[in-house]
Amino acid sequence: MSFCLCCFSAEPPEQVKVKGRKGDQYNLLLNLKDKPNTFQTNLCDAPCKDPGCCCISGVCTCCMAFYWRKAALEQFGNGMDDYVCCQGYMGKCCCIDWPNCCKGSTCGACCEACCCDTLMQSFSRIYVMEKKDLRPDPVDYQIIAFSNCMQCLACICHVLAMVSDLFDTLACIVDVIADITERCVMGCMGAQIHLEIEHSKSGGGAPSEAVLDAEEAVPAEDEKDTVEKASVIIRD
Repeated sequence: MSFCLCCFSAEPPEQVKVKGRKGDQYNLLLNLKDKPNTFQTNLCDAPCKDPGCCCISGVCTCCMAFYWRKAALEQFGNGMDDYVCCQGYMGKCCCIDWPNCCKGSTCGACCEACCCDTLMQSFSRIYVMEKKDLRPDPVDYQIIAFSNCMQCLACICHVLAMVSDLFDTLACIVDVIADITERCVMGCMGAQIHLEIEHSKSGGGAPSEAVLDAEEAVPAEDEKDTVEKASVIIRD
């Protein structure tokens, strides 16, 4: 953990260089950093805040990826009727229109959970962030970047292993580390989603700072009436 905190930035990218529909999708994700609210817990503290949920989400990845998408849609939307493949966060690719694929299909959700459990969990988290106006904690960027880096390193090692047998052992070791890291992150994301769902069920807590500022900026109705009456008296 200290390695990922020291070697990876806690700040998101400043801009998205990709253009077109894919660039619009990336900008949507990047703009989450400006949302007013925060998670009930960051990824680093999730195992302590919700250990049971964290463990089961990291072990039973396919089942829990499906479960959390379903739970998020039921809490913040219209249930599985709102389901689409990748929840619309992946643009059209290879002639497949992902945002309009498998609409409302439970079978499609099962296939996504079996084939892309990690992405499904991540998209469910993004869906909750968008619905609740949540921004990621800085340490979340670092942990996710570390996990992605390990996956890329594992791919590089496997390519090297195809060139020389000397890299076979290294590829296996890095692959195991990358998979364990990925499962840990999935577990933490599951805990984050669970805590947000429970928080919303209990009433959602206090309004965000932005809402409070807006409320303070607008005077109450009786205060408005008093100001208007005073203005009339002064003019008279």
